[in-house]
Amino acid sequence: MPSTEKPLSSTPPLQQALTALALHAETLIQSEKERDWMPLMRNKAFDLSVHDDAKDTELKAYLDAAERRLHKGTVYRAGQQLQATESVFLLDGMVKLGESNVVIGQPKVGKSSFSTGLIAALRDRVPQFLGRDLSVPNERMPVLIFGTDQSEGDWLHLLHRESLVAEDQTLKADSVDFFCSMETGEQYNFTKDGIRRMREEIEKHQFPLVIIDSLSSMMEPTGIEENTSRYAQPIRNAISQLRKTGATLLVIHHSVKRPTTWDWITECRGSSSISSVFSWGVLMRWVAQEEDGLARIDKRVGFAGKGRGANESGGVMGQYMPEGGWTYLDGLEEAQKVERAGQRIMELGGVRASVFDYLTLRTGLDADVSVEELATELNKQKGHVSRELRALKAKGLSMSVRAEETGSRPRIYWMASAAAMEWCLGGSEPGYNRFIGSLPIESIKSNISNTQGNTTVLPSGLKDPSSNSIDPKLKVQIRRGDEWANGFIVRDGSNLDKISVEKIGSPMVTISNLRWELDVRLCQPELVEAQPTDSFDF
Repeated sequence: MPSTEKPLSSTPPLQQALTALALHAETLIQSEKERDWMPLMRNKAFDLSVHDDAKDTELKAYLDAAERRLHKGTVYRAGQQLQATESVFLLDGMVKLGESNVVIGQPKVGKSSFSTGLIAALRDRVPQFLGRDLSVPNERMPVLIFGTDQSEGDWLHLLHRESLVAEDQTLKADSVDFFCSMETGEQYNFTKDGIRRMREEIEKHQFPLVIIDSLSSMMEPTGIEENTSRYAQPIRNAISQLRKTGATLLVIHHSVKRPTTWDWITECRGSSSISSVFSWGVLMRWVAQEEDGLARIDKRVGFAGKGRGANESGGVMGQYMPEGGWTYLDGLEEAQKVERAGQRIMELGGVRASVFDYLTLRTGLDADVSVEELATELNKQKGHVSRELRALKAKGLSMSVRAEETGSRPRIYWMASAAAMEWCLGGSEPGYNRFIGSLPIESIKSNISNTQGNTTVLPSGLKDPSSNSIDPKLKVQIRRGDEWANGFIVRDGSNLDKISVEKIGSPMVTISNLRWELDVRLCQPELVEAQPTDSFDF
């Protein structure tokens, strides 16, 4: 069959010129910086006398088509050698060199502080950061910060703490090469024009570290809803364009409010398609989750790295110090065990919860407990209690500690597991048990042996001169050190020096020998207010 393609000589002059313009676009992409592409395309169109026929819209289309042709990727066949190189870590297990990395974290957990801490570590050429090896380049690594999520004032606080700015607020030449905040960064975003401007800035530096804080502020000008699958497309386009510069990208994004796992893909806020864009991700989250409205006491932060496949880096734990800088902490794996125990404890109910309650009370007293004792205290069959103990053991919440010979079957003694007790004690003040109403173990010890008489004063409306007693089922608070905790009702108030209470929802859990107004009192209406917290999203 004869060819239907016309030889170039028979092609109309205009078509010849436009074809030459399309080929010129490929040459420019391969040899010139992106900021020069359009001016050079206009010059070429003028030289070819087609400037009236090829406006900027057509010239941009030629460039886009040329990029698609040039960056299809290479197809390999058996026996051919792949040209790519395996990626390496800039920060071991946390930030890949020359790749797209994302840091997912809770509000105020320290995402921005992590990025400025990494910049300081690179500047100081330290061998490790947060306990992980830092591959410091032979030559200084340029740093660009597109910090469009925070004001310049907030950023100044962060930069000062890591000494990235001088006392007169001048960017230090050995620290940061480019910086913009939300006030100055409107032109930088993940629209096509915004990506182009970002790429032009990045191309001024060789193999830089690029901090993008945050993903949501970059995406806001696109107008695309975060929870839709379309949300990932501009991100994918931006990552593709910016990676061509040879930059190492570190993008900051938010997690869900209260993560329950250590997987950044699971905890990433917004569309599930977001995770498909990045080569590597790190989840930052509080090791100990605080109750809503309460001041944060435990400020340990866990970091867990993972690629898009199954490969994981394990985790590290650190804490940001008030004077600035991160300090590495050991023991993340144990802390994760405690958290898993807490999640399982909060799922307990019925007899199993009652068994666990009593078990933690006795374990808090450094005492084990037999199945027989548990069955008697809870008024349950031994077989039933034994099954519940084994179920708790399977969840990692209980453990058998010894066996006592009885002549027939040995008597097994049980205690709550170490992880379960650590979660119950809350990691704050010694003796607290947050599962059973923040009841102090030290108070239990004193109440068990308390026989001292005390003069008690009944609250207004509860005085009964004839009986000097408290009505049963009255909601009360238990003293926990210098504070009071709700969660109990009066079981026996006939003696004000030996009041017995039970846990609300678990009537088998009782505390006796409490003294009115000293160890137990009426529930109070006031609420505990949270302490002021720092306004910065560190």
